[in-house]
Amino acid sequence: MLVAGAACSSGEDDAPRGAAAASGASTAGRGGSAGATSGAAGTSGASSGRGSAGGGAGGAGSGGTVSGRGGNAGGGTAGQAGAGEAAGRSGAGAGAGAGHAGATGDAGMAGAPSPRAGCKRGIAANTAPGPAFSPGVAWWYNWAITGSDDAGVEFVPMMWGKSDVSKSLPSGASFLLTFNEPNFHAQSNLTAQAAAELWPMVEAQAQAAGVPIVSPGMNFCGPAENCNGTSPYDYLKDFFAACSDCQVDYVAVHWYNCDLPSLKDYLEPGGSLEGFEQFNRPLWLTEFSCNGDASVAEQEAFMRVAVPYLEASSQVFRYSWFSAGPIPNAKLIADDGTPTELGTVYLGLDQACEP
Repeated sequence: MLVAGAACSSGEDDAPRGAAAASGASTAGRGGSAGATSGAAGTSGASSGRGSAGGGAGGAGSGGTVSGRGGNAGGGTAGQAGAGEAAGRSGAGAGAGAGHAGATGDAGMAGAPSPRAGCKRGIAANTAPGPAFSPGVAWWYNWAITGSDDAGVEFVPMMWGKSDVSKSLPSGASFLLTFNEPNFHAQSNLTAQAAAELWPMVEAQAQAAGVPIVSPGMNFCGPAENCNGTSPYDYLKDFFAACSDCQVDYVAVHWYNCDLPSLKDYLEPGGSLEGFEQFNRPLWLTEFSCNGDASVAEQEAFMRVAVPYLEASSQVFRYSWFSAGPIPNAKLIADDGTPTELGTVYLGLDQACEP
């Protein structure tokens, strides 16, 4: 019924920084809220990013999707991100100041206020957004530790996989994103236990930079033989059980389906799916768009209903539209850094960031 998986590489350490082909990608379960259940893996689909194609889906339906290190060249120069920010709720209510969220979400959130606190809108892309994206978009990332914020859009570094955990964060970073879809063999390919074992190194780099930490970015995976578990909910439960004293301030998730009720079901409790709010941490929707079969018009239609929902959600802290080559009809940024027509729509939707 909902989101399909992504893939970036079968071997994280030797993975290229470019994108694989994504033709024929499709989303899982176009039936949306029509009653599919979680955990039933779909069939494999095309994907992008650090390596070869893969994919899969959670819920009813078939098909894969596209995500990960999609697009053109990754990397770039180290960026100077804006001042840190963090906020959100925990089991004990909203928290702020020193410290971090505990495994059960009862310790509050870390981080200093940002001049743009409250501005959620971002972009996931390999091409850096140009000056036209500021101030309408607050932040972006490129699945790498380094990137540019020369155009006034905050760059957020990511430790994509295990080879990144020893890398220092760019000066001025405000947050740290972590392992990209580790339940996929074709992505960062880490079991929940392996991710937990690497977490002290993640924490060391984040604490040296004084920034909050976002959980591994999760998605449904399938077929099962290509996955370290098909359910993102179960993966995170296992991760937090193995990492009960770890600093994890936010939970990151991915989504590829043109259906708003299904997106709500994916994130919120009380529907046919468990919802990520169960982890008692604010959410980052770090990849989302329609799947690779959708037209530009369909991408725009979904964007126009999804963005107001994400802006209004008290549990969604930040979100970033997927803008990379594997889903060309979803791209917001042209090769020269200027907005595409869809990018102009994204910038103009209500509650776009302000100076």
